[in-house]
Amino acid sequence: MALTTFVAGNVLTAAQLNDSFAAVGGLRVVKAETAFSNVASVTADGIFTSSFTNYRMIVRYQVASGLLSFQLRASAVDAATNYNIQSLTAGSTTVAGARSTSQTSATIANNTGGAFWGLAVVDLSGPQLAEPTIYVSHSVRNDGGYTTGLSIAQYFGNHSDSTAYDGIKLLGTAANITGSYTVYGYSEVNS
Repeated sequence: MALTTFVAGNVLTAAQLNDSFAAVGGLRVVKAETAFSNVASVTADGIFTSSFTNYRMIVRYQVASGLLSFQLRASAVDAATNYNIQSLTAGSTTVAGARSTSQTSATIANNTGGAFWGLAVVDLSGPQLAEPTIYVSHSVRNDGGYTTGLSIAQYFGNHSDSTAYDGIKLLGTAANITGSYTVYGYSEVNS
């Protein structure tokens, strides 16, 4: 549906306004910002639908040790096998890469030591499709203080099962998590 162009003197109806907003591409909130505090995990079900193919999740987090990860969910059941991950991390002047296969969750960020905030931006492609889901995560954390430097990490991976998922679970691999997250769908409408 194309955007309607209005000129002086035209009357704008609610239906035209709604149609115009629906015709605009961009990010659409599918799970509003949700806070969590000192929990083992947090879930969002019923968010991946046929309305979107690609999704973005933004997570502001703290986790004292281990990693921040996710598991896909179908009908409130966790998928806890077959995650494959390639990582690239950098702290100070050290850069490292690693690969892990057949994992129980997909890594999206390193720990923050518990006292400082980190940020992870995760793109998921096709979680609601009955085919493997691909993801990319970019994250940053503060190393020991907000003035002492940063560490960055990129995680690329997939969940190799050909299953349609409707939800996601965030979890710490070794410690409870605190923070907030929002999930968006990428609108593919051309305007």
